[in-house]
Amino acid sequence: MDPNNPYNPNIAPSGAAPRRRPLRETPYTRRALFFTGNVIGLGFLGYLLMSLLYSMVLRSFEPLRELYLNAPLYSYLMEIVYSYMCVGLPFLIVFILLKHTRLYRELRLPYGAPYKAGDAALLVPAALGLCFVGSIAANYFAALADANGFGFLSYYEALKPEPVPSGLLGVAVLTLRSALVPALLEEFAFRGVILQTLRKYGDWFAIVSTAVLFGLMHGNLTQMPFAVIAGVAMGYAAVVTGSLRTSIAVHFINNFVSVVIALISERMGENASIMASNAVIYAGIGLGLVCIAVYFFRKPNALRLRPGVCGPIGGKGRALFLAPVLLIAVLWLLWYTVNDISGFAEWVKGL
Repeated sequence: MDPNNPYNPNIAPSGAAPRRRPLRETPYTRRALFFTGNVIGLGFLGYLLMSLLYSMVLRSFEPLRELYLNAPLYSYLMEIVYSYMCVGLPFLIVFILLKHTRLYRELRLPYGAPYKAGDAALLVPAALGLCFVGSIAANYFAALADANGFGFLSYYEALKPEPVPSGLLGVAVLTLRSALVPALLEEFAFRGVILQTLRKYGDWFAIVSTAVLFGLMHGNLTQMPFAVIAGVAMGYAAVVTGSLRTSIAVHFINNFVSVVIALISERMGENASIMASNAVIYAGIGLGLVCIAVYFFRKPNALRLRPGVCGPIGGKGRALFLAPVLLIAVLWLLWYTVNDISGFAEWVKGL
């Protein structure tokens, strides 16, 4: 195994002190992060522009719009196309661009087996439990905002029952749209392209930065708290196991639970779905806590990850997030996010 490979588990195995001296932060590394931020920003701008194009096509073609609004099976198929077009394609281009630079010529996406199957077996339920904690926190935050007169439009939308296609084909398409495709494409973009690129500057810096961008990408205040917490959990799992298979599994199971709850609600009613949801979520949190305890008992230094380029995280964060292309994309996403607050658009118009 190449000793210079950043994914070599012998460099910084989970639960052990890193075996390489961290690189010293220099103006060159700050320029490298600035460049990286601009390239990653192209992916987000591509996502936003392709989303606009997708919306324009739906608005322009009335038959297509009618299918999207009134035929769940076709709308889910269109959303699968949307995911590939708006998430997969822009970040595939970003990955190709990065690979063609001298700075990231050795960049690769770790789709191989985890370093240790036992670690992955513990970290999948542990990260899933944290995802469920994030879901509860997000719902509480949205309900609290609503109680204080700052309701989120996305929260009201989420309270409406989701149409579920009938038949085996409909369930398969729903699972593809809601669980498998997001798990594959979003993990490719975030825990793959973005996180693996940023690991050069420190694993925790990469995990946290990617989680923040993952939260912003959702563009609404209902999902953002969940996405940040889940992003940290899935990012940590991907880093310490050395495989995207771990984060893909967590992402898929988390989303698949929502599919099952929707099916229960459709077949057995809202009360049954609430009971099933609570049972799954609290059982998942309990199992996750047990797995976290076992994992940290086995690896007391598990939070000590590879430092990468040393220096204050704030300085590295400024170099990354103030890159003009990424900054424009972040501000654009923040605009969508604040517009999720009920009455915000009317308040802006009244200024």
